[in-house]
Order: sequence, then structure tokens, then C-alpha cells
Amino acid sequence: MAQPSESDFGAFLPERKSPFPETFNKRGVRGRSVLITGAGGSIGSALAEKIVGAAPRRLILLDHSEQALSELRREHRSRGHLRMAQFILADVRDDSLIESLFAEERPEIIFHAAAFKHVPLLEENPFAAVENNALATWRLAHSAAKYGVARLMLVSTDKAANPRSMLGVSKRLAELAILRWDTPASRMTALRLGNVAGSSGSVLPAFREQIRRGGPVAVTHSETTRYFLTMEETCSAIGALASVEDASGLFVPEMGKPISILNLAELMIRRAEGAQRNAAIKIQITGLRPGDKLHEDLLSSLETQGAEVARGIRAICGEALSANWIDAKFRAIEEIAMRRELGALLDALKEIVSEYQPGSSLMKQWVAAAAGGGDD
Repeated sequence: MAQPSESDFGAFLPERKSPFPETFNKRGVRGRSVLITGAGGSIGSALAEKIVGAAPRRLILLDHSEQALSELRREHRSRGHLRMAQFILADVRDDSLIESLFAEERPEIIFHAAAFKHVPLLEENPFAAVENNALATWRLAHSAAKYGVARLMLVSTDKAANPRSMLGVSKRLAELAILRWDTPASRMTALRLGNVAGSSGSVLPAFREQIRRGGPVAVTHSETTRYFLTMEETCSAIGALASVEDASGLFVPEMGKPISILNLAELMIRRAEGAQRNAAIKIQITGLRPGDKLHEDLLSSLETQGAEVARGIRAICGEALSANWIDAKFRAIEEIAMRRELGALLDALKEIVSEYQPGSSLMKQWVAAAAGGGDD
């Protein structure tokens, strides 16, 4: 049954004129030493390809997955890019390595794409979500400011707005870390993305595989909607924001209207059936997963949309928080994570991110742990 390649998933999205520049803006990275964390992931690897074509002075590609980094190295070798690129197999949570990397390589711009992002899995592993997505970003941003890195951009998610999941609240904390360490010498930004069509964890590859097997295609709820960007739009938006010299703070790209996931599944089935003329593939409504929302938000209840800083990209305006207060809260979360106390963690998260509402599965974990005489 004919199915699209990763680059063709945008064909299933409603047609629209992209609000972003047609080509990747090279101005922010040309001639600079660039570090990409999570470089082996879907967004990181696509961004690396764009940046190589923008003639950076040096491209440092960091990922904790040996397989992903090996595949990325193979791709760049086949294109003759190895002289420009450096491949570092490491975890972004390794503070001593990050410090050494900054001291030795002196990156001038960082694209921070390293993150855990699978919603139900992170509901089951809340400490991993906080340690990898939030605490690591706080320490990375601190080190970037310490070593005078000119720009740091966090790849964030719309799930950080009015979060209902560990993914959402951990990425919201990452946004706060970026705001905390932003200085005139080290400009820091976060770009909130919706679903990136064809990326790892997106519903589109999942639907493709389910259709390939003959179904059923699993849709969580008949009314679920999501915002979408193509990978090309994602890279263009990142490049556009990186080219705005003094930009700092939180930003959101223009993503059009939210798209019905049920309609998306039906469209993919129709096109597959039209090509193969096979028996009808069924759709199975499975129910929302732990941490899932019915609809995503672009702004939290405490935020407003600001001015357009680049074509298709607008600022997010919110309450400024004290740096000392943020540092104290992050240190408290560090201590709680070391003790593995789920109840204390949830209390701390709700105090810092007042819009956060933990899901029922997390609350059940907390109750079960308390009943068992522990809190982990």
C-alpha cells in the first residue's frame, strides 16, 4: 500500500501559503560556531542539514543516542560535511561535559532540541521528564550565560501552555529557565511549536504504519485537534527567529487553524485505499491517553500575544518572575528529584506553574506510593 516518505507528510495537511520565508535564513548562523543538542532527533537532524548549507564556521552535533548520532554522521559523511562537523555522543544532563564543551569549543549559538517528548511515557516517568527537559535546560542556560554564548534557542512545544502533562509542565519549566538566564550578552529564546508532521512521535507516521498493517487506525477521541507545521516550515521558523539579532523571550509561530485528527486519519486511509483498492480500514476510538488534551493552546491563561518579530513569528508576553525566586524553585526541584518524592514534586510544579493540572494517572501513582509507605 503506497505510503508517503517522511518529507511527504505535509501533503496530508490543509493547503496554505507558508507564513515563513521560503528558504532557511542563513544570517543567524553563517560563519559562527553552532551547537545543536538532540542533533540525532527529527528536528535536530533536519536543522543540522539546513545549517550546514548556511556555511557555519563549526557545527557541533550532540546526542545521547549512539544509533541516531551514527546515522547522522553517515549522512553528513556522504555529503562531504565531516570536516565542518563534530559529533559528540553525550547526554545533555552531563554538566561537566557541557562545561568542558563550552570552555573548549566556545559555541556562539545553541539550538537546544534535546528533550523527552512522548506524553504517556513521561506520565509514567515524571522524574525523567523533569530531569531531562527542565533541570538540564536550566543548567545548560546557566552555562551558556557563564561562557558568553551569544544565542540560545529552546525548541519548545504548545503543550507548555496551560500544561496538563509532564511533558507540558517540564517544557514550561524549560521556558522559565530560558527567561531566567537571558542577558544582553547571551540572548535566549524559546519557540513553541505544534506537532511537526513526520517527526518522531507524530501521529502521521503512526497512522502510516497502522494503515500499512491493514488497521485499525487508533484515534484517541473523535474531537481531538492539533496544530501542525511541516518540517520545512519548522526549520524556516527557527532560522527566521535566529536571524533576529536582539530577540529574547518566548515566541510562537503562525500555525493556522488546529486540524482534526479524525479527519486526518480518514484522509490518509482514503488515499491509501484509493491506491491499493483494499478492504476498508477501520478507525478505532481508543480514548485520551494519560496527559493528553482534547485541544492544545498556544498561550497560557496568563499570557498574551505580542508583536511580530519576524515573518510569521510573534512574541509571547507574560509575567516577569524574579531570578532569585526561579533559582530557588529549580534547586528545590533538584532536591526533590534526588529524593524521588512524587507528592513533593507535584506540589512544587503546581507552585511554579500555577496553570498546571496533573493528570489522573499521576495522582493515582501518588496515592499508590503513599499507601505503600513511600512516595516514589
